[in-house]
Amino acid sequence: MNGIYAALLTPVDEQGNLDEQALVKLVNYELDQGVEGFYCCGSSGEGLLLERNERKRLVEVVASEVSGEVPFIVHTGALSTASVVDLSIHAQACGAQAVSLIPPIYYSYTPMEVEHHYRSVVEALHIGVIVYNIPQFTGITFSKKMNSSLLNDSRIIGIKHTSMNLYELERIHEAFPDKILYNGFDEMYLYSMTAGAHATIGTTVNICPRIFKEIRDRFTHGDLTQAREVQSTLNAFIEALVENGIFSAAKYAMEVLGVPCGPCRRPFLPLSNQQQGNVREALKIVESWL
Repeated sequence: MNGIYAALLTPVDEQGNLDEQALVKLVNYELDQGVEGFYCCGSSGEGLLLERNERKRLVEVVASEVSGEVPFIVHTGALSTASVVDLSIHAQACGAQAVSLIPPIYYSYTPMEVEHHYRSVVEALHIGVIVYNIPQFTGITFSKKMNSSLLNDSRIIGIKHTSMNLYELERIHEAFPDKILYNGFDEMYLYSMTAGAHATIGTTVNICPRIFKEIRDRFTHGDLTQAREVQSTLNAFIEALVENGIFSAAKYAMEVLGVPCGPCRRPFLPLSNQQQGNVREALKIVESWL
């Protein structure tokens, strides 16, 4: 389950409904580009803006198209434990290699309540569970010190670390060497590997997976100078997308590449003409990897 995973975007039609034909086209485009796995219904896929039946249908379509060619992980995070368990059982039935979930959000839950939430999911499945650590959105940070009891459970197979704190990533790697560590910030990909990350899950992997492969190849062969240069190029591209709204910009970039994904769900607003122009210009930064 190591590798370069696309944090799969969720295509919608003009009415805002899940566009299954566009989803099929997107998945096959990514496979042709050499993506090594998919992460469905996460932040990039607007998972928390989708209805539960939409999330399930998306997973069914992805499972059918992937057909065992590459692994896929399903983010099943939701407000209630019951919803998470339901989505997780469905993902397992569809053939997902693992599920991943943010901690319960909105209310201020105790550490024990957070742990019980995860254990309820673990107990309902026979596939692995990946903790989704994204403290800037959830207000909860997973760390070696605070979550050793949960992370010691062998059924928690890994962590998606969407945080700039590489110290915590390295400490988790040192304390739990058997866990699969997924980098969650594209702009930190190279540096996450030095801290112990085995894989990456990213928004811009949808657009230019080949640049991630080059960073990994140069890192693996010890060419850190060139790896940093390529990472810097990727970061310039990411910076330009972020300035125009990363998720909407990523979807528009795919449209420019001939794989329309529609707009983001409200409350995200559509890109202005100026922002669309900015994204087209940004794509020139990574044109060598498209």
